[in-house]
Amino acid sequence: MTNLKFVKDKRDKAWPKLEVKIQKRAENKDKNFILSGKWKKFVRKQKGFLVCGVNGEWLRTNIDVTFGDGGHGYVHEYIPLNEIWIDNCHSDKNVCKSLKNIKKASKEYFDSTVLHEIVEFKKMKKGMIYWKAHQIALRAEIEAGLIDDPSLKDPHAETD
Repeated sequence: MTNLKFVKDKRDKAWPKLEVKIQKRAENKDKNFILSGKWKKFVRKQKGFLVCGVNGEWLRTNIDVTFGDGGHGYVHEYIPLNEIWIDNCHSDKNVCKSLKNIKKASKEYFDSTVLHEIVEFKKMKKGMIYWKAHQIALRAEIEAGLIDDPSLKDPHAETD
């Protein structure tokens, strides 16, 4: 991950403040609070995490309108620190070229998002702010080569 230049955070200033609050409180979460239901399915263990496939549309409708392709406990206050949640389907546009006109996420896309969330989690656990950790995680996805262009799924990517 050499020569990584960070993109300036142009979001509303409320976002970084909220992200820091969630990040700072993460270690004090109630370990007995675990959400479950038909919308969440255990997929595998990876690098000490329980990786769960989730119905992102259900999550966005019932819990968190901002949930994207994946998440972890330093970004989402309702996700336990030992879990990584990955949306099983694409929310807006299909970026998996191998699955034409199907919203289901491909294995490569799912695996790339897991990698992203783990890298981001580890950086944030060490105190790095979300914005920088997120960019480093995108770079890790590019270097892993699991998908062509991770920026397609980045909700913060600048578009023309």
